[in-house]
Amino acid sequence: MIPSLPSMRRKPSPRILQPRRSENEKRDLSPGMPSAAERAQLSGRATYGGYAKHKRDPYAWGLEPYRGRAPDRTFCEDTGFGIADQQRIPQLLRRGIDAGLFGDLVRQGDPTMLWTLDDDGWIYELRQTIPGRALYHGYPLLPTNALGRKVIARFENWYLSLSRAQRQPAMLAALRGAQERYR
Repeated sequence: MIPSLPSMRRKPSPRILQPRRSENEKRDLSPGMPSAAERAQLSGRATYGGYAKHKRDPYAWGLEPYRGRAPDRTFCEDTGFGIADQQRIPQLLRRGIDAGLFGDLVRQGDPTMLWTLDDDGWIYELRQTIPGRALYHGYPLLPTNALGRKVIARFENWYLSLSRAQRQPAMLAALRGAQERYR
């Protein structure tokens, strides 16, 4: 009698990423602009913490490597956002909060998602890392993502509602760059 050989399994083919153009019901802007009080309250508490999942070289950012499987993840470095840009993160986080770029879901008093526009037009999506502590981690939104147009529309409405004295050139550059990138 011939002993049977163990069955050999082949590694599955890598997932082919398709551009996301459909709306994801679990990920959307809040239906209305958050109040000035809500924005001020979150702005005073929100902080950013890096997440290795969205870094090509986590060690360079002071993070342990991501060990999970996430074939569709995006990397900050792919947008030109490097370690030296870390100092701008609090300002970018505040920009998104001031513009009312809140997600429609709330967990333990804070929106589960936020968005912001960088000066070069990249949109960054920020997810709640620790509910109730207003700690977020972020990653670039792909230019093919349909949600980008909604984020840009809300940002533009907010920008135009500001007085001329409040409108900063970097905000206009962010808006114009995003309109070009996320057509």
